[in-house]
Amino acid sequence: MAEKEFLLGNRARELLRYTNQATRVVSDDVSPKDVRKIIRRIAELEDIRDVKKVCSQVTHVLDDKNREGFTRSKYRLYGEELREIAKGIVRDIHSANNKHFATEYQQRLDKIDDILDGCTLMLEYIQICYDEGIISLKKVETWTKKVNDVKYMAASWRKNDGGRARKLAAEEQAAEDKRQYSIAASACRDAIRAAKQGY
Repeated sequence: MAEKEFLLGNRARELLRYTNQATRVVSDDVSPKDVRKIIRRIAELEDIRDVKKVCSQVTHVLDDKNREGFTRSKYRLYGEELREIAKGIVRDIHSANNKHFATEYQQRLDKIDDILDGCTLMLEYIQICYDEGIISLKKVETWTKKVNDVKYMAASWRKNDGGRARKLAAEEQAAEDKRQYSIAASACRDAIRAAKQGY
């Protein structure tokens, strides 16, 4: 893998790791351990007013608890897809890099386009997750930066390889034009020769 593509591969793996961490499912349920602590605390109280106060505080904390993250349903809706896109980006980088440029430049460009499409789609999903209150602005900023790091490097790769591909395509076209011209010229010579022999 070339140096820039190696760096791009590292960035893509970092994006995949972050995506896996960022899309973990969180539960709104109170753990049995927390319930045990609350019951023990209440059991230690002697005055009913203190019991009411503790119960009120716990209820308030539970009601106001706004944990950031994916519920199971939101994970199925967005999280799974985000993980698949991130895996696809890693896969497409390796696939593009494994294409022999001199003979498979168009397949390489197609794979790089797939990487760019994946990054664009990820950014859209991240925005939707933020709009729906699943993730915080801080997480959006971190995640978006990781996606854009991959996207900008892939765009640069696409630009460089696109120029090289156009040059190869032009050389192939010139060779094909020359071959076609040679065939046509040969056919014309044969026709002229045949016509002269016919007279």
